Amino acid sequence: METTTAALLSAAGRRISRCSASSIVWREVRGQHKLTIDGCIPSTKLPRDWSATSKTFEAGGYKWQITYEPYGYGNSWSDKYISVELVYGGRQQTDPLEFTFSLLDQAGKPVPRYSRSTEICFFNGDHKRKQGFHNFIRWKDLEESGCLRDNRFAIQCDITVIKDWALNSDVNNGGGAAAPPPARVVVPPSNLREHLNNLLWKKQGTDVTIHVGGEATFDAHGWLLAARSPVFEAALLSATKDDKVPGGGGRRRMEIQGVEPKVFKALLHFMYTDALPEMKERDTTAMAKGLLAAAHGYKLQRLKLMCEDMLCKRIEVNTVAENLVVAEQLGCRALKDACVEFISVPGNLKAVMETKGFEKIRANCPSVLIQIFL
Repeated sequence: METTTAALLSAAGRRISRCSASSIVWREVRGQHKLTIDGCIPSTKLPRDWSATSKTFEAGGYKWQITYEPYGYGNSWSDKYISVELVYGGRQQTDPLEFTFSLLDQAGKPVPRYSRSTEICFFNGDHKRKQGFHNFIRWKDLEESGCLRDNRFAIQCDITVIKDWALNSDVNNGGGAAAPPPARVVVPPSNLREHLNNLLWKKQGTDVTIHVGGEATFDAHGWLLAARSPVFEAALLSATKDDKVPGGGGRRRMEIQGVEPKVFKALLHFMYTDALPEMKERDTTAMAKGLLAAAHGYKLQRLKLMCEDMLCKRIEVNTVAENLVVAEQLGCRALKDACVEFISVPGNLKAVMETKGFEKIRANCPSVLIQIFL
């Protein structure tokens, strides 16, 4: 009896060991990016081959940019189209995907009439790096759509990537192991940054009042300021009774000098979100200089490097002298090298010497002049 039972179990085991299973699971991973064109009418006066590219963003597991061309397609001005294209930032071929460009109304909602979608397509780093619509929308239609206000309009790009996971389960003669089950939940990206930003501007639970230059007042959270900056930490820990707001229930008070209110507001945004707020291109250089000095003073190294990188990309004849002085004073080696490299070009050197800022170089950075002229 025992022998018969053992034989049956052995046969059953052999049958189980020969079983196998596999599955192919398809999932759609979506991403979205909003691009605002500010000053779009002046952009139509630029050279016909001009274009602009957005900052890099992530969607569907890949890096992307959006290219905007005011002269995308058409011969006469009344038939002139705006062109928008999605630019892939990787080298390997992507998973199959589809994307949609939509004009946004004043409420930030896509306008179905002015939405253009692709069929399923692929991108790669060679001949399919850029795809989009040369005739996305006519200027005439944009002006009549009601979506253009204050010389500004916005476009939304929705990307849907189709991911596949081939999952095999093969138990062979008792020696195999089952593959893990497919991922059934797509975890969204972290929204901690959004929540902390709301915490700041809604003033929920703030316990510090900061007066900036006698012009503006900000409410913040002492625990976050102390965690982000050793300078704030030291100031908050050493606060005396005189630094408390009368009747404020232990609320602390701080005075900030030497920083413009708009710069300090951007500084607070970074401290809460670890990112810079959106800013107009014409304000970027001035804001970067102010934030660079503030970041240096409050020992926010990442912000300092971000501002240094922004200034390195915006070196011009009329700004290089001031950038060089700032780099010398704040110990920004990369910015200093970029400025010296720009000035060392013979044509640039002559133009810089004719600017008022050149005297700042002579007064503050004489060693740089020696380096250039040697």
